[in-house]
Amino acid sequence: MIKIVKNSLIFMAVEKYNKENNIKSKEPAGPPQKSKALSTRASMENIDKNLVSIKKPYSMEADLFKVLRGKILFPVSGNPPRSILVTSAVPGDGKSFIASNLAVNMAQNIDETVLLVDCDLRQPRIHKNFGFNSVKGLSEHLSNHTRLGDLLLKTMVDKLTLLPAGKPPANPSEILSSAKMADLIDDLKSRYDNRYLIIDSPPSCMAPETSAIAKRVDGIIVVIKCGSTPLDLLDEMINNLGKEKFIGAVINQYDMPTSRYYGYRRYSKYYKKYSKG
Repeated sequence: MIKIVKNSLIFMAVEKYNKENNIKSKEPAGPPQKSKALSTRASMENIDKNLVSIKKPYSMEADLFKVLRGKILFPVSGNPPRSILVTSAVPGDGKSFIASNLAVNMAQNIDETVLLVDCDLRQPRIHKNFGFNSVKGLSEHLSNHTRLGDLLLKTMVDKLTLLPAGKPPANPSEILSSAKMADLIDDLKSRYDNRYLIIDSPPSCMAPETSAIAKRVDGIIVVIKCGSTPLDLLDEMINNLGKEKFIGAVINQYDMPTSRYYGYRRYSKYYKKYSKG
């Protein structure tokens, strides 16, 4: 049993495009986002459809990330974590989906800036989510000493910057567990007082370097695929990464009951009406 889960944030997320459901979620019509495009290399058409916080800002799924953001920024006790690791026990649980949408939602709704770092050097995904083609990134900085400032990508979302993974290296575990990587995380945390750092890491039960990254952050969010993630691996992961840093679990691909779904649709229409002022 994973006893820590009972005393932590349990947040339900619905990854609507990656799972076939009997009820197809539809976004209430609303005014288009007026985010200023900061990079000509990525357009709205190239943004991944699962990036619902940009593509479907008035949808149920996007609103769930607002709830997650609030849970993180306004904890019951203590200060909110400024650096957050998002990981999962095994591949395919949706950690990059959660990390990307959380980063967008935080950047859209707080005064501080957000830096999203893709540390999954084996299967990098973050740059694709935001509509970028193959780009250099963290791998080149750690292996080839490429200047960090030349690797950062501006996005369509004001105050959100990406550090992509770059080309998958031959030795991802070694370079992510290196002293240079530890120094980089410490530097990213301390360089700006008004910035949140969100890190998408490899699945911890498949990649030992996640434990090294976890030691440098303030908090950890674990992504669980509903009905799929093995509980024994989840228990092992939480113990290995450190229970004291565990913020909570995001349960991905959760099927919302029909009655709650239609209740939400009525609420969202009300919200849309009055959000126009």
